[in-house]
Amino acid sequence: MRTKSDLIVAATLVVVVVMIFNAVDIPIRRAAAVPLDRYNTGWIRIEDSAAEDAGDFATTIDLDGDEGVWSAKTAEAYEIPAYASNRALPYEMAMDVTAGTKWMFAFFGTDAADETFSFNLVGWAATNGFAQVICEGNGILGTQDVVTEPNGDSITNGFWADTIEIDEVTKWSGAVADPNTASGYYQMAGQIAVLNSGDNEVALLIVDLAGLGWIDFVTYDAGGGGEATSIGVYGRRH
Repeated sequence: MRTKSDLIVAATLVVVVVMIFNAVDIPIRRAAAVPLDRYNTGWIRIEDSAAEDAGDFATTIDLDGDEGVWSAKTAEAYEIPAYASNRALPYEMAMDVTAGTKWMFAFFGTDAADETFSFNLVGWAATNGFAQVICEGNGILGTQDVVTEPNGDSITNGFWADTIEIDEVTKWSGAVADPNTASGYYQMAGQIAVLNSGDNEVALLIVDLAGLGWIDFVTYDAGGGGEATSIGVYGRRH
């Protein structure tokens, strides 16, 4: 004869079995999220349109001295905004969507097309460390007018740079040697790339900023014949 306790145990077992089967039958629902659109983000002013920093890079940041330490980073240094990880997506998709460490940069300047400038891109870690020269190169203003900056400020005699040439791509990881180029380096490889250079449109510098918290574009070679009077830089995630 079954006792009351036996019935209670049997009922409990039935409930547990039902719960187990229900749990198995219920499909697992992944949290869905709209992928972040990396190609329609707005342009951010990285450097104000102003006279170049100096006649050469060392005058602004003397790496032979103590000017490269984190606490002495330039007043114009730009803090890279945090990039929110989309953890709701499957791993493979999340890795693609959150590849926001890559940035594209566009230069502009005054006062006439075909004027030149030079630049160094420098970076620091988020809270400490030393200045790292990411890349250095030269630019030439094209014929496409700025008229109004992306943030709404008007510019007189402003032109977007249509030519960017990188002197060295071995300062930041990812570059690949290519003996078929005059410089011996392939500018479209790894973490540094130049797009649309020399086409009288807007040349773009692509850099992977992973591991950096702050960046600064140091521009120089101002005031001489054929040199741009001022240079500004805009950037956005790529």
